[in-house]
Amino acid sequence: MKVPLSTPFAVATLRKAFEEVGCRRMQYDERRVELSQAVLDEARKFGDMVPIVVWPDGRVEQGFEGSLGCFI
Repeated sequence: MKVPLSTPFAVATLRKAFEEVGCRRMQYDERRVELSQAVLDEARKFGDMVPIVVWPDGRVEQGFEGSLGCFI
């Protein structure tokens, strides 16, 4: 049985912002924690709530523009 997964609002907001502005200025790598245990384990090193953004300057941000996603 396949169960549809919903995308948290903050993840969708971040993706839209990157599509509109970010991907033209920088490359990014979207890693979906629900698809891989290895990706989930890596994400948990940075935080416990998606989206997790690791910026080029090394800053780590959980959530996006004040919106938080869901716990992982």
